[in-house]
Amino acid sequence: MSNSVWKYETGWLCGYTEDRDLIRRIKRYKRDWPIMADYFKGNRLVGVQFRIPIEQRRSAERMFNVADYEQN
Repeated sequence: MSNSVWKYETGWLCGYTEDRDLIRRIKRYKRDWPIMADYFKGNRLVGVQFRIPIEQRRSAERMFNVADYEQN
């Protein structure tokens, strides 16, 4: 399972995950993190990319289990 968080644009981060449990938790508890893209292989969901407000960076790092987000 791969998780990553990176800087997207001013005031926003992006987070990508393939972990189904994490996808469910984010959809349930972080409704202010809109889905940017769904990735499918065949008819099966492979990964989801979320748009995250920069104010919630630490929360995103903990949820995605990454030490630090990637700089551009």
